[in-house]
Amino acid sequence: MSKSICRFMPAKNEDSTIQAVRFVYETECLSLTQPFMHPIYVFHIVTKGSAIFRIGDKKYSLKRGDAFFAFPAFPYYLDADDEFEYIYISFMGNGATSRLLKCNITPEKPYYTDFGFLCTIFENAIRRITPFNSNLLTEAVLYYALSFFDSDDCESETDEQKNSTSVFQNIVDYVDYHYRECDISLGRLANVFSYSEKYLSSLFKKNMQIGFISYLNSLRIQYACELIQKGNMNMSEISIACGYSDYSYFSKVFKKITGHSPTDGLKYLKNK
Repeated sequence: MSKSICRFMPAKNEDSTIQAVRFVYETECLSLTQPFMHPIYVFHIVTKGSAIFRIGDKKYSLKRGDAFFAFPAFPYYLDADDEFEYIYISFMGNGATSRLLKCNITPEKPYYTDFGFLCTIFENAIRRITPFNSNLLTEAVLYYALSFFDSDDCESETDEQKNSTSVFQNIVDYVDYHYRECDISLGRLANVFSYSEKYLSSLFKKNMQIGFISYLNSLRIQYACELIQKGNMNMSEISIACGYSDYSYFSKVFKKITGHSPTDGLKYLKNK
């Protein structure tokens, strides 16, 4: 007779949430404008056909069961065949960056094989979405999928690598919590964590492949997109709420990251 199994869950950090934004079955990749670039994270699972995934200076061959990630403000390309299809979930939140960092999922390592078991799960879930269950179902699928990126890479790190990762996670957690404050800067991080601005800048480029300002702006613009979708504020109010005291700079950053001006972005996101 088999024994019962009981596992106690560690306490949750209230600031470690991950929010799913869109759940999409994409069957018309060839008709989409490239490069792709998003203000938030995107988890993809290939369900049919093949493609070449290009991000930075790296290329990966995609087939059914392969998983790949997109990162805020980081352009990528898909050179696909006529049959190429994939399902993706875009997501954001204070816990998103920490979760990916813990498993070394970065623009330098965005591609994973042998996730064919997720295809059926994603396909069944997206076909069963209703207005009533959409949030719960999408986030359940996302959390389930991310739970399998746990692993060997994290466990095989040296003590020095683990310490460096831990330090950077603390810094990212701080930025994720304070990014809406207009005075957040490398100088402030240097004072809080007792590291030089130069060292902190190098940490961001090493771990994120983008600089601190690019990361900060990506957080702010994904929050701006969230506020736009809620529809309770005008664009000037959203600019201030995201940490921008200068609306013209906010407008410039918004267009660079999303490809739309704030006004056009308002119309675009309202229709999503």
